[in-house]
Amino acid sequence: MKLKRLEFLDSLRGLAAAYVVVYHMILIPDPHLSVPGWAAKFANAGGSGVMLFFVISAFSLYYTMPLRLKDSYPKLSFYLHRYFRIAPLFYAWMLFSLIRDAWYYSAHHSVVSIVESLTFTFNLTTQGQQGFVWASWTVGIEMLFYVMFPLVYKLVDDIWRATALVFILILCWMAYQAIIPYIYGPETAPVVAEWTFVRFLPIFAMGCVVHFVIKGIQARGSSPSDESIGLMLVTVSTFSYLALLNGRLNIFFMDARLWQGLIYTVMTVGLCLNPLKAIVNRFTVYLGKISYSLYLGHTTVVLFLIPVYRFIYGYVSTTTIAFLLCYALTLALGIGLSDLTYRFIEAPGVRYGKVVYRWFAENRGNVARLDGSDSGDPVKDIRR
Repeated sequence: MKLKRLEFLDSLRGLAAAYVVVYHMILIPDPHLSVPGWAAKFANAGGSGVMLFFVISAFSLYYTMPLRLKDSYPKLSFYLHRYFRIAPLFYAWMLFSLIRDAWYYSAHHSVVSIVESLTFTFNLTTQGQQGFVWASWTVGIEMLFYVMFPLVYKLVDDIWRATALVFILILCWMAYQAIIPYIYGPETAPVVAEWTFVRFLPIFAMGCVVHFVIKGIQARGSSPSDESIGLMLVTVSTFSYLALLNGRLNIFFMDARLWQGLIYTVMTVGLCLNPLKAIVNRFTVYLGKISYSLYLGHTTVVLFLIPVYRFIYGYVSTTTIAFLLCYALTLALGIGLSDLTYRFIEAPGVRYGKVVYRWFAENRGNVARLDGSDSGDPVKDIRR
C-alpha cells in the first residue's frame, strides 16, 4: 500500500520552517537585527510556524496510519517509524550542540540533561523544558504526542469527536494553568506554562479535525466549487492572521497560540481544496522535504552568520534591503546544510527504522512481547 504524497502538506511544512528561520534570524543576534517597519509584526511572529507544524503533524499521523495498520505489528511499526524519523538527526545535533557549547560558550551539560534529551523527556522537567539542542522544545512536545497518538487514533474516529477533543484539551489546559502555581510555586509556574506540552495539545487536536474534514472532502469527490471555497479559506485565514498580529482577535481563545492553530487549520483545508501555485510549487515542496533538517539546523547557521549580518547592515543603508539580503543568505546556506543532513542522516535513519522493524517482525516471539498484541488482526490490535 502506498499513499499519495500530498504536495500542499509538504509546501506548508516548508513554509513553516522558512517562517521560523526569519524569527530566529532576528532574535539570535545580540542586539537583535533591525526589521523594516512594514515587516516587523509579521517577521517577529515567525515562531507561530511551529503551530503549523503541530497541525500538520497530527493530520499526517492520521493520514499515514493505514500504512502502519497494514503491518503485522502496527503499534511497534508506528513507534519505530516515528522514532527513527526523529531520533537520528536529533542525536546528531545533540552531539554537535555538546561540542559547540563547550567550545563556543564554555558550557557543559549535565548527565541528567543529556539523558533527558536522549529519551525525549526534557519537556517533562521544570529546568530543561526547551532542551539544549536549539529549537528542540518542539521535538520534545512532538515525541510526547507520538506516545499518545495510538490512543487518540483509537478513541477519535470522526469529526465530532475530534472537535470535542479540541475543547476538552483546551479545558485541560485551563485547569492545568490554575493548578501549576500550587505544584511548582509562583516563580516557576510561568516558565512551566510557557513550554509545557499540555499547552499545545489542543493544536494537535486541530490537526485531527483537519484529517476528518479532508477525509470527508475526498469521500464526496471533487466539486466545481472546490477551488473557490479553497481560495476563500486561504484568504480568510490570511486576513485572520493579520488581524491577530494587530491585536484584533483577543477574544474567545485568550491564548494567541490557539488562534494561530485555528488559523493554520483553516489554511490547510483551503490549500487542500485549492493548492495555489504561489504557495504550492516545486520550491516549497522541496523545502517541505527537508523541513525537519532545516528546522534543527538553521539556528546554528544564524549563529555563525552574525558577523556577516553586521557587515551587511553596516554597508547597506536601507534596512529593507539589508534584512532581505540577510534572510536570503541564511535560507540559502540553511538549505544547503539541510540537504546534506537530510541525505546522509535523516533519510538513512528512516530506512534503518524499516530494517529494524523487519528484524523484529522476523522474530515473532520478541515482537509479540514488545508490541503487546498478537491477535493476527492488525486493525483489532490498534483499536483495542
